[in-house]
Amino acid sequence: MTEMTIAYLIWLACALLFVVLGVIDLIHAGKGKPFGFYNISPPPKAETLTDVTAYNRAVGKLLVGAGVVFALIGLPLLFNGDNAALIVLVGVLGSIAWVIGMVLVYELGILKKYRKKR
Repeated sequence: MTEMTIAYLIWLACALLFVVLGVIDLIHAGKGKPFGFYNISPPPKAETLTDVTAYNRAVGKLLVGAGVVFALIGLPLLFNGDNAALIVLVGVLGSIAWVIGMVLVYELGILKKYRKKR
């Protein structure tokens, strides 16, 4: 195994964590308790959401999709060649765009759709 293959396997393990969290959210979506998206702040209170089950499903789908996209972003690591620095740069820049995309989907899509209007 080359170093880049090992790097991708580690990358893939991180992506699978997102998929597993998303599947857990989807399985337990009907619990009536909102799941959090950010790890630094508590999830929204159930009273502030129009439909907790639909919100949890949306967060679960976001996490599963994010895990799949993250795995795809890391695919260039499998290409062994003289451009290792460029391959890593693509992964880093892709990861930055990935995080920004997830936050935008959550904030402008999921929260905007399921948060009660004041």
